Amino acid sequence: MAIVLVDAKHYGFQLRYARRMLNMKRRVAAKLLKISVHELHKYEHGIQPIPSELLGVLLQRGLLLSLCRKQS
Repeated sequence: MAIVLVDAKHYGFQLRYARRMLNMKRRVAAKLLKISVHELHKYEHGIQPIPSELLGVLLQRGLLLSLCRKQS
């Protein structure tokens, strides 16, 4: 089993980019993810790494949001 170090800034940038591509306000994204706006800000700017539990939620909800967006 390999250990992979996660770059907080890289994944934070990806999170911010995805949110902006969906034209979603930070407040709305935080509410969907059930976290505070302040936490989302810290994750997006790489100040704090995204917890592993939240990564699973991001993948699941992010994919669902992008699919819904494409069908509209």
